[in-house]
Amino acid sequence: TQWQTGYEAPDIPVEPEQTRARRRTVQYPGRTLPVLAINFKAPEWSPTDRNTVALQVLGRVAFGSTSDLYKELVVQDRKVQYLNSSFGLARDPGLVSITTIIMNPREVGAVEGRILETVDQFQTDLVDQQVLADAKSNMKYGFLMGLETAQQIAIAFSMIGYVIRTGGIEAVEDYYRALDAVTAEDVRTAAQQWLVDSGKTTVTMVQRRGR
Repeated sequence: TQWQTGYEAPDIPVEPEQTRARRRTVQYPGRTLPVLAINFKAPEWSPTDRNTVALQVLGRVAFGSTSDLYKELVVQDRKVQYLNSSFGLARDPGLVSITTIIMNPREVGAVEGRILETVDQFQTDLVDQQVLADAKSNMKYGFLMGLETAQQIAIAFSMIGYVIRTGGIEAVEDYYRALDAVTAEDVRTAAQQWLVDSGKTTVTMVQRRGR
């Protein structure tokens, strides 16, 4: 029997570069509060690239549950039901996202405006040093707490994420060295490089009219 040719990686086409902001409104056939998702094109994940690691830190300090924006929109003003940032990077270029459910349909524009003001703020100003240190500490020790049992190591995302992205666990030390080295300037540079209009896609889901 002749041996067959082994695995050959498929020829995956490269997505055309996005050059302008995009917007889409989806009317949902059911009762729902408005859902707003602001997405930005993001790079592939690299454990040694401080810029991509800084982008992950940016998601925490700008839009995470301890951020000023979260405290304002969710806790104090209660304009949104929740605010979620998804800044986990993938093996291939993808998206980072800020998603929220807005309590009052008339406040969609105002909430979007506050999110974009926060983007502008982090593109201009340096994040507070203590806020930065706390975010990096949370990322590091949150990972370590996920390694307390054999089951966590085997099935939790603590190690799986590194294996999926790199094919091994060797990247763990590289990643946390890069995280330790991230500065406030790196966070600002990440905001300037990636949270840009040319890579932005805004999607709003609203209740279909007549319901």
